[in-house]
Amino acid sequence: MAALIALAAIGVFAAGIFAGVIAVVSVAIRREEHNLTPISGATDAVTWAGRWLNGVYVRAPRRTPAADRTAAWV
Repeated sequence: MAALIALAAIGVFAAGIFAGVIAVVSVAIRREEHNLTPISGATDAVTWAGRWLNGVYVRAPRRTPAADRTAAWV
C-alpha cells in the first residue's frame, strides 16, 4: 500500500512539472506574439525560457571592444 501511495505521489509531482513546462511555453509564445519580438532578443525570463524550451534563438554577431573601436572611427 505504501508503494502505491509513493507511486501516486511521484505521478502527481511529474504531472505538475509537465503542466508547469506547458504553462511557461504557452505564456512565452503569447508574449512573443503580442510584442512581435521573435527577431530580437528575449525581453524577459519567461520568453527566454520559452525560447530555450522550444529550441528557438536569434543569431546575432557578438559585440567585441575591437569591433566597437573600428565602428567608432567610420
